[in-house]
Amino acid sequence: AGRLLALQYAGYFWRDGKEFNSSWSAGHPYGLMIGTGQVIQGWDQGLVGQRVGSRVLLVVPPSLGYGPKGLAQFGIRGSDTLVFVVDLLGVH
Repeated sequence: AGRLLALQYAGYFWRDGKEFNSSWSAGHPYGLMIGTGQVIQGWDQGLVGQRVGSRVLLVVPPSLGYGPKGLAQFGIRGSDTLVFVVDLLGVH
């Protein structure tokens, strides 16, 4: 049983600090179900139990991110450690 989260986030490469994705640039919060496998394991594990209003820094190793294949759409390599800054806006 997952929880619906409303959040803003930005994702960065550990290797060079460059941003690869951000909901802030989209101009609206991102909604997702946590604990259902909809997102990478690093988010499923790192966002559980966080309080609304929190800013969370997630450092996600490849094994909890996109795995050995990476995600070419965003230039993510299979070996990339990823860093996310997540502002939790709401839980439903």
